[in-house]
Amino acid sequence: MEETEHKSFFRTHKILTLLPLVALGAGVFWYISRYKVEQYAGMEPKGAESSQAVEPAGTPEREQAKAISALDIQGSPEFKGRVTGALKLIWMADRDTFLFVKKYVYIVRSENKTDFYLDNGQPVAAISDANASRSLPWLSGIIAHQAFHSYAKLSSRKKKGFTPPPPGTEKVLRVAANPVAFEHTSLDSILYIEQKASEFQAKILTETGASRAEVVSVQKRAPRDFTLAHDGNYNTKP
Repeated sequence: MEETEHKSFFRTHKILTLLPLVALGAGVFWYISRYKVEQYAGMEPKGAESSQAVEPAGTPEREQAKAISALDIQGSPEFKGRVTGALKLIWMADRDTFLFVKKYVYIVRSENKTDFYLDNGQPVAAISDANASRSLPWLSGIIAHQAFHSYAKLSSRKKKGFTPPPPGTEKVLRVAANPVAFEHTSLDSILYIEQKASEFQAKILTETGASRAEVVSVQKRAPRDFTLAHDGNYNTKP
């Protein structure tokens, strides 16, 4: 009888001894189970630094690069670099103006002339070395000028006699049918479109930080002076 009681007492004592360990294990299991493994995935110890900073998606820099890459810039590496720099100035100055330029210019092409034309339906801003090698604000204005010609032509095709206003303007432009490029109908319509394109060019020059001399040269241009946004050899057709 005493032996049975002794064994029972020993079992009870052993169980009581193990209870704290069991309780501790259960507590640890409960604590860990509260957190998902995903919450710790990829975590680094405190003080650890990434060997390379990763730029988060959707940053202004990535948006800018994506927007500019949508344009097809054709020319030498130096030409591409300068055009990219000019487009960045427009982007930083006025996002709406940049989107306007991107909408109406698909290709910026290095040529022996500065002009606008359609190549298989794609609007092209052709830029000569003389204009590409000047200041980046000046190059921004040249691109904007050709974008205006593109938008005037494409808009006139949609509805003859009507051209919607570009960003930053208030008045609606009403011009003769087929006012620009290779479908001129009158000298007045040509001069009118050139005037509006030059006003847009001057606006971009001001916004992108061009020199006062560059801005004034466009603002004070003679009505029939096309040299401030068109130049080069026009003997060969695009």
